[in-house]
Amino acid sequence: MDEVNVHYNDPLYFCEVRWLIRGAMLSRLCNLQQETFLCQKNLPHTDQFSDPRWLARLALLTDITAHLNALNMMLQGKDILVTDMYPHITAFEVKRGLWEAQLASGQFVHFPRLAACAPDDVDLDTCVSVVTSLRKEFASRFAGVRVLAADFKLFTAPFDFPMEDAPASLQMELVELQYNDEMKAKFRTSSPLSFFRDIVLPSNNVQKYIAHVQCIVAMFGSTYCCEQIFSKMKYTKSHLRSQFSDRHLDYILLLSTSTIEPDMEILLHGK
Repeated sequence: MDEVNVHYNDPLYFCEVRWLIRGAMLSRLCNLQQETFLCQKNLPHTDQFSDPRWLARLALLTDITAHLNALNMMLQGKDILVTDMYPHITAFEVKRGLWEAQLASGQFVHFPRLAACAPDDVDLDTCVSVVTSLRKEFASRFAGVRVLAADFKLFTAPFDFPMEDAPASLQMELVELQYNDEMKAKFRTSSPLSFFRDIVLPSNNVQKYIAHVQCIVAMFGSTYCCEQIFSKMKYTKSHLRSQFSDRHLDYILLLSTSTIEPDMEILLHGK
């Protein structure tokens, strides 16, 4: 790659644990497929890079994974609640329906790599079927989240939620909350989390509603936590620390992923 002065000097690889790199790998592959060294090395399957139909399918896959990677990045990060993630999921499903209709009519405005291919090389039926398959995947993978949509709205928009649609156990407290003008004014100037944590919780008035809010706040992005712990583990258990036992690693991972600050004064006085 250095000899032919390519923009990238190495390929990317992915593993199943860190699958987000797959989209970057496909993008890098598309950028490199014009380079002559692929054919000069006489490697197996390089004839596919001269097949325009195969390249069109590769472009479709690259564009799809780019959209999926963008969604996945939106669902990651510290202090992101499930109520922040759910709008991204529902918006992506609406986008998917838009892509399906556009691809069926031969429009590739949201698929830039596919748009660069010759129209005769693009199989529209294949493109539509790939995007349609995403609907089935989302229907199965996020089925447990959709049933909680009303619970999410009770947290994010308590003053706009219809009282008759709320659970019977929360209706009385919801009425008390909605007809409190002072609370309503404070909610408009703060985030839902800070409103319930700093204003409603100290008042000690709507205990059942607070318990409902705590259940929503306790939900977290497991993908981000898993990848964060995996990175911590790779850094901690290196080849220079081969004597670590599983028990030691458990303690270190617990400390490295916790947000609780240790009180060193109390710990020192205890010794």
